[in-house]
Amino acid sequence: MKRLIAILICAAVATQTAALADDDNPSACGAVLCLAGLIAGGSAGGDCKNYMTGYFSIVKFHHGHFDETGTSNARSDFTNQCKSVGPDTKKGVNDRYGNVQSGP
Repeated sequence: MKRLIAILICAAVATQTAALADDDNPSACGAVLCLAGLIAGGSAGGDCKNYMTGYFSIVKFHHGHFDETGTSNARSDFTNQCKSVGPDTKKGVNDRYGNVQSGP
């Protein structure tokens, strides 16, 4: 079942530009879909590397140290720029990857 979900998410990433709402940020949607696919057991190949690099480049520091909460909040703000993906998917991505300093 996870494999099927990963395949469907990867297919969604491949065709996402046609399905985006007018106010969607394509980079945010790509990051959400790629990372959700990774969580579901996908490989995050192709364009996913660029989307994931964008997501993980959002890093906040406080007094010279990595700020988990600040980073998580900033990444959540970024993923919320994708209106076409449900809030549960965005929350799942941020719960898993929002407070880590670098990507998987």
